[in-house]
Amino acid sequence: MNTHFLVTVVFVAGVSTGWLSKTWLGPAPLVSNNIATTYNQDTIPDSINETQSTSLTLKSTTTNASTTSGVNVDFSSASPRQIQNPPSRQSALTHFSNLLNDRFYYEAMDLYQEADQQYGKTPAQLKSALLDHLSTLSKSRNNTDFSELIDSYLSVYYDDIDVLLLLAAFNQSNGSYLETIDVYLLAKTYAYTEVDEQNLLTHFNGFVRQIDLTYTNQRNWLSLLNLYSHIDASGLMTSTHRYGQALAHLGNGDRLSATEQLIQLENDNFVGEQATIALNKLASQSGEIAIRSTPVFEDSSAIKLQQRGNQYVVGLTVGQQDNVNLLIDTGASMTTLSQASFYALNSNGEAVIQDRRVFRTANGIVQGTVYSMPEITLGPYLLKNTQIAVLDFAMADNLDGLLGMNVLGQFRFQIDQENKNLILNRKQ
Repeated sequence: MNTHFLVTVVFVAGVSTGWLSKTWLGPAPLVSNNIATTYNQDTIPDSINETQSTSLTLKSTTTNASTTSGVNVDFSSASPRQIQNPPSRQSALTHFSNLLNDRFYYEAMDLYQEADQQYGKTPAQLKSALLDHLSTLSKSRNNTDFSELIDSYLSVYYDDIDVLLLLAAFNQSNGSYLETIDVYLLAKTYAYTEVDEQNLLTHFNGFVRQIDLTYTNQRNWLSLLNLYSHIDASGLMTSTHRYGQALAHLGNGDRLSATEQLIQLENDNFVGEQATIALNKLASQSGEIAIRSTPVFEDSSAIKLQQRGNQYVVGLTVGQQDNVNLLIDTGASMTTLSQASFYALNSNGEAVIQDRRVFRTANGIVQGTVYSMPEITLGPYLLKNTQIAVLDFAMADNLDGLLGMNVLGQFRFQIDQENKNLILNRKQ
């Protein structure tokens, strides 16, 4: 099973960290949060007062706090191994970099925010150091540290385009393509300037081209169609993407869907000529490509739904005995369970942990643990080795989580609102 690092998401712009509980992230850094930084009003000092030195004594019965001019760090709870040659003189940049290197991310963000508030804008040196550190973690595939640092940063600076683009690139490099789309959607919300919009569009189009090429070379048409469906549902679809989607339908043997899309694109300023050429080619190849004659929902299954307002809940079996109620959410890239529901499952011991990822939720960016469940059952369909994200969030009564597109995307589906049924037909 490939290990993917998610940084998906179901996120509403400008919200707080919401569902996230950090208790599972591991022990907190053994350093006090008492980090107070004072800077000159004009510039960040290159160094602390050179006439002042720092002394640190570590004894079994008494510990002195190290003090530098403008930077107070309480080492009283730190072990000797954690403190590596505390400097007698530090610039703000050096101190910030040291905190990042020592994995004291929340303390680093405290310092970052104080500098930001003092100057009214983020000092360029600290921002550069942050981006460099995130890039290093990304290149080394250090999922846990990348996730923790970016969560700490985006919980405050949620509209930072530079960091969101790094997050998108990280998801892409880990094969979490649907989550990558979610991050681009989030970034689009905060692309306030024309420069930001163009930069975002360039990155996003490059991402789509690359993944389209990868799936096309693999002839993995279902995954490519799922990618374009998610782009469409996210509102990021362009005519260029629709043309790519039409070709994916064609590769999948669905000439009817491809033809319908190409006809709609014939008058488009960007891809109209390509669409016309493709249609002419289809006409000349009449009979060579089988037209799908079976209706999409012939031999389909109907699963009874519960209605909750304008939303619907479906039952799903995890393992062979655990029944959960999930809210259908086509905007969720992955099926999720609350921690409380997951730990209550008799079959949770069968789950295989995959990794930790960052998700965009209705209450903000949160971290979650992804598991692979050997078996889940949706109606008459048995699904093997399905990924489920376990997040610390509260659901309404009798709800255990969300049914996302990693499950629904394996089917052609529709909701029969009149009869309150989920109609499913397994993709071939």
